[in-house]
Amino acid sequence: MKLAELPWDEVAKNREASFYNMKNILVHMVECEDWIVGWVVPGKPTEFKDKNYDEFTSMRMVVDYLKEVESRTRKFLSNASESELAKKVDFVVSSGTFNITVEECLFQSFTEQLYHLGELIALLWQDNINPPPMMWFKNNPRENLARTP
Repeated sequence: MKLAELPWDEVAKNREASFYNMKNILVHMVECEDWIVGWVVPGKPTEFKDKNYDEFTSMRMVVDYLKEVESRTRKFLSNASESELAKKVDFVVSSGTFNITVEECLFQSFTEQLYHLGELIALLWQDNINPPPMMWFKNNPRENLARTP
């Protein structure tokens, strides 16, 4: 992870971005997936408690949260049937409530991550830092696992 290579004070530096700094943007990306898969999909979107971004004081804490959420998402996806993906749920946000399918919720999670990944890439470019390869297949976990001895 490119951000893990940077000094923590650079990752946590206020850049007046959507969530002020790169750390908060990354936590927000993970938090969205956590909320959608763990709370919206099971039908309890308003029970989710927002993360306190100030409590994340190291990249290790962010990565641990990411791994925890990815594990739950993988578990959900491994058991999700077509009928589960077609089920309608209430997606409650500040602008209203939208009755959409679980599949559409997952698409929203993915889209949200793409938006903010682009933002992180732009912030890296502003500091003349090359982002990681942007083609998804260069970061494909299946390929990375196949290359691991």
